[in-house]
Amino acid sequence: FDGYCASGVEVTGSGTLSHGPYGDNEALCWFVSCDSPSDIQLGFTSFDTEVCCDTVQVIAFDGSTHSIAVSYSGTSLPPSSSMTMANSESGYLIYFQSDSSNTGNGFSLNYQCTPPPAHFDGYCASGIEVTESGTLSHGPYGDNEALCWFVSCDSPSDIQL
Repeated sequence: FDGYCASGVEVTGSGTLSHGPYGDNEALCWFVSCDSPSDIQLGFTSFDTEVCCDTVQVIAFDGSTHSIAVSYSGTSLPPSSSMTMANSESGYLIYFQSDSSNTGNGFSLNYQCTPPPAHFDGYCASGIEVTESGTLSHGPYGDNEALCWFVSCDSPSDIQL
């Protein structure tokens, strides 16, 4: 769990992760991966955390490096996301952290492994796909990194970066 949590839960295939209602000062990790190169799809079905201070981070991890893909807090349902994995060491680290005051009902998300899309052919062995809206960030970056983000919308619209 690469410095985020001392321990956590590893899940593969498809299923649902739920946590809540939650308490103060929590730090929990789940690692979502697939048994073979696949596309991991995540979709939140409920979300209720303290707006400023209790966060769910969805972190892309390729077995040796990681980058924070998105961080969410509040009561709005986060958009769906997916990541293409190059190997079974790749996956999403879901990191939840609460502060010392105010709590919420938590969150629930579905995860599923499916055959990978062709978006990253020729550019990266793996990547992150974000639909609708979100925040992308990466850093600090290391030597010889090759990262891809594929941004799309479910309906015809302009993409603003």
